[in-house]
Amino acid sequence: MDNSWQIKWDGTTILLDPWLIGSEIDGFSWFNEQWHATLPVSIAGAGQSDIVLVSQPYSDHCHSGTIRQLSYTRLIAVRPAKKRLEKELKPAKPITEIPDAKDSWLTYGSLQIAKLTPDRWIDPIYHAIIIRQGKDAILYAPHGFVLNEDQMSVVRGFRFRLLITTFTHFTLPAILGGLINMGMDGAKKLAAQIQPAHIINTHDEQKKGKGLVMKIARATYADVAAESRADSRIIHLDSYDWIRI
Repeated sequence: MDNSWQIKWDGTTILLDPWLIGSEIDGFSWFNEQWHATLPVSIAGAGQSDIVLVSQPYSDHCHSGTIRQLSYTRLIAVRPAKKRLEKELKPAKPITEIPDAKDSWLTYGSLQIAKLTPDRWIDPIYHAIIIRQGKDAILYAPHGFVLNEDQMSVVRGFRFRLLITTFTHFTLPAILGGLINMGMDGAKKLAAQIQPAHIINTHDEQKKGKGLVMKIARATYADVAAESRADSRIIHLDSYDWIRI
């Protein structure tokens, strides 16, 4: 119920940012350690995946303890996550770096995958991921995203069937990253840019935690049910059941 997703599209199964066991720690537990508030799907329940995709290098997306136990054919990741996983997993086979959409795309079956990089030069840098089949596409932006003109030119003509993005506004002091999740206003601005047919919220679980971050963070959680009544594109999910789009 946070930011792990399984997508099945034209015979390909993709597992996004799986964190299914234990806690996630950013740096040190005294700084930030969090646990899911809702029990995740089990490792066995996740089954076999064609692709495990890691969109960010942070532990709530890049959870090596989970990935180590998963069954999958191919592991792909944005560059900083790839570097982290190579150290933590020491995998027998290479991890494939996800290219930027302006440069090239990874191909798996009928699907193509690329990343979008924000106009930000200091950490934390939160990427977005595009998964597409021809002109039909999904945009996964778990912290929110704003497309610049060059990125708009790349996606212009795509039919976004689904936007997966955060509805939570989450901030830390500027020295620790400032704006972490762009919130409902950010989700609406992103939706205005790409005009998706459907919208699902992500990275919005009110997790249990301890450490400095939990004491100084400021979070505003959206009423997803109310938002879905106001915008028919928003799909309100409150369970792990499959949905068909």
